[in-house]
Amino acid sequence: MRHIAAIVALQLVAVGPVGAEPTLFWFNDPVGPDDTVVVEGYGLDEITSASISSISTPLAGQTSASDVAVELLQKQKTSLKFVVPKELGSGLYRFSLKGPTGSISGRLNAPTVYWTQGSLGREVAPGGWLDVFGRNIVRRADHARLLMVADAPGPILTTLLLKGGLWRGSFRVPDAAPAGRYQLRLFNGDGADQDWTDAGTITVRSPDPDPGRSFDIRAYGANGDGRSDSTRAIRAALAAAADAGGGTVYLPRGRYLVSEMLVIPPGITLKGEATDLVNLVWPDFSAPPPALIQGQSHFAVEDVTIYASNHLHVVSGGFVFRDTIVPNAGDIAIRRVRIRASAFRGQQELETTIARMREFRQLFPGGGPDTIRLTGSRLEVVDCDILGTGNSIHLTSASDAVVARNILYNGRDGNYALRGSRRIIFEGNTVIGADLQATGGGMTTLTRSATGSANIFIGGNTFKFIHGWDREAATSDGPGGYYFGHAVSNTPSSLELQDDASPSGATADWTGALVMVVNGAGEGQHAHVASLQRGARGGTIALDEPLRQSLDATSEIAIVQGHENYLIVDNLFEDTGVAAQCFGTGLGHIIAGNRSNRTSGFAVVGLSYGQPQSCWRVQILDNEIDEGNVYRAGPDRDVFSNEAMIFIRANQTATAAGRPPLVRGIIIRDNRLRHDAQIRIEGFSPASPGIRDVVIEGNDIGPSRVGLTIDRGVAHWLARRNTVAPRIQK
Repeated sequence: MRHIAAIVALQLVAVGPVGAEPTLFWFNDPVGPDDTVVVEGYGLDEITSASISSISTPLAGQTSASDVAVELLQKQKTSLKFVVPKELGSGLYRFSLKGPTGSISGRLNAPTVYWTQGSLGREVAPGGWLDVFGRNIVRRADHARLLMVADAPGPILTTLLLKGGLWRGSFRVPDAAPAGRYQLRLFNGDGADQDWTDAGTITVRSPDPDPGRSFDIRAYGANGDGRSDSTRAIRAALAAAADAGGGTVYLPRGRYLVSEMLVIPPGITLKGEATDLVNLVWPDFSAPPPALIQGQSHFAVEDVTIYASNHLHVVSGGFVFRDTIVPNAGDIAIRRVRIRASAFRGQQELETTIARMREFRQLFPGGGPDTIRLTGSRLEVVDCDILGTGNSIHLTSASDAVVARNILYNGRDGNYALRGSRRIIFEGNTVIGADLQATGGGMTTLTRSATGSANIFIGGNTFKFIHGWDREAATSDGPGGYYFGHAVSNTPSSLELQDDASPSGATADWTGALVMVVNGAGEGQHAHVASLQRGARGGTIALDEPLRQSLDATSEIAIVQGHENYLIVDNLFEDTGVAAQCFGTGLGHIIAGNRSNRTSGFAVVGLSYGQPQSCWRVQILDNEIDEGNVYRAGPDRDVFSNEAMIFIRANQTATAAGRPPLVRGIIIRDNRLRHDAQIRIEGFSPASPGIRDVVIEGNDIGPSRVGLTIDRGVAHWLARRNTVAPRIQK
C-alpha cells in the first residue's frame, strides 16, 4: 500500500501544449445513469466529440461499458452538456472532450474535498474524530477508506469509518497514531483501488493536558441558598485557579446568586455538578454589565443552568470591550449549559417593555443581545439549551467550530448567525423562534473583519416557528464588495485592475476576498486575493492560485466577500419563510435531502447588492416540499399567499446585450414537490440573460397552479425527465 503516498488523483486533466484551449473549470456531480452533466470552462465551442466510460467495479446485475460516445448539448464557449448513458450503470465515470486544439478529461463521482476538520480543528488527537466534507466523499461505505500517510518515514495509518455519505465522511484516528503531519488519501468506495484522492493534510498531537486541580467555591465562602451573594467567592476561586496555572472551578449542587460579571481567566473550566443541580442566578439589572460570563481565550463553561432578567450578552468569549476581537482567541467550549435569560420576564409595565425594546434596538441594530457570542478558533457549543432575550448564538470570524445537539431559542428580534466564519459544523440543532418577532439566521459577511465565509456544514437540524423579520431559516447574506470592473493578467497569478475600486473597497483589506471572472476572456474562473498593491486606480492584486486562462481587455471581474462551499443537507424546515437560500454571492453550495413544510422553499438569488453579486454552481438535489402553502414569506417577504418554490432568480437590470449573467451552473434534480409547490426560474432580460446553464431534471411536481416556469431571461437551460401533475384550476 505504500505506493499510495505518491498518488495525487486529479479530476481535471488537460492534454496538449501549455495554454492550449479548451480549458475545464468545473462540472457537476454526483450523477448517475441518464443524468445531465454540465461542463464549464473556456474554449469549449472548439470541442467536436465527447465520450464517457465507467471506471467502477460493476455491481451485481450491472455491466461495465467503456468509451461510449455521447451527444454534445448546448455547446458554447463557456459550457456544454451531455447525458450519462443508461447502460453504464452507477459508479465512477471518466469523460473525455476532444477538439482540434487539444482534449480534456475529468472523473465524475470521485471525491471533491471541500475541507477537513479534526477533533482539534486543523489538528486531531490520537483516537479523535476526523471529518472530510465535500462531494462524493463516501459512496460505498463497505469499501471507503481514509489513509494517513506520514510526512516523515513511518507507517501508513488506516482510520475507522464511523459514518459516511455523499457530503461527509466521519473517521476515527487510531489510538496509537504517532504525533506528526500526515497527508490524507481518500477512497470513496467506488472505482478501482487506485482511484484515491488527495484530501489535504492533518497534524496529530495530544490534547492539552488537564491540570487536574479543582477549586470548590464553597471553600471560598459560596452559599448555594439562592439568596446570599456568591460573586466574591466565585471570583476568589477563579483567581486561585489562575494563580495555580489553571484548573476547574467547581460548583456543587445549589443556587448561587451572582450580582456582577464573572470573568474566566485562560486555562480554567467553570463546571457545575450537573446542569439540573447547579443554578447561577443574576438579578434584574437596571444597568446590566456587558456580559454575565466573559472570557478571552482557552476557557470552558460546563454543566450549569443560568437564569437572568435584564441583561446584555450572557456568555461572551474572545472579545474585549464591545466588539474588539482578542488576537489568537480560541479553545472555548460551552457544554451542557442551560440558559433562561429574558429581559421581558414577569408582569412588566408596558412602558418598561417598550423602553427595553427601544434600548436593545439602539444597542444591537441587527438583533440582540447575544445569548452566546464567540470568536476565535476551535470553538465548541454542544448539548446546550439556550434561550435569551435576543440572538441565540453568534459566531464571528470563527474557525474550526462545532455547534451540535443544542436547542437554540431565538428571542425578540433574535436570530442565529455564523458571521465571516470558516470550517463550521452546525448539526443536530433545533432552532426555534421563541418570540413572535424572532427570525431565523444563517451565514453572513456582515462584519468589518470578514473578507469571506466558507466551508460550512448545516446538517440534520430542525428549524421551526420563525415568524419575524425576513423569516429566513438558513440564508447567506452580505451586501457590497470591493471591486467590479475590468482586469488584465500580468502573470497567471497576478491581475492589473483597470478601474476604480468601490467606495467600500477603497480602504478595506482585501486579503482572502473572492475574485470571480464574470465576463470576457477567461470568464467562469475564480481565485482569492493574496495581496493588494494599491495604485492610481484599482492597483495590482496577487492571487492565491494561478488562473488557467489569461484575462485581457474584455475581461470583467468582481471582488467580493465570498460565500463558498455551504453544505445544507438533511434538515427539516417548518413554518419559516425561505428554508434554505443563497442570497447574493455564492459558489459551490449543495442544498440536498432537506424537507420543508409551510415554508417558501429553496432559493438562489443573484442580484446587484451594493455591487453585482453572482451565484455559481449550486446544486439543489433530492429535497422534499410536503406542504407547500405559504403565507407572508419569500426571499424579500414579497409573497403574501402563494405556493412554495424551488426558486432561481437573477435580478438582471442590464438591458444591453453582452452583460454577464448573475447566476450560472444550477442543477435542480430529483426533488419531490408533493402539492402546492412549483419550480420557477427567472432571469428577466432576454437581451442579456441573467441566468445561464440550468438543468431541471427528474423532479416530481405534484398538483400546483404553475408547475414549472422558465422565463426568457434564462439561457441554455435543459428540462428533462420531470413529472408535472395537471395544474390546479385557477
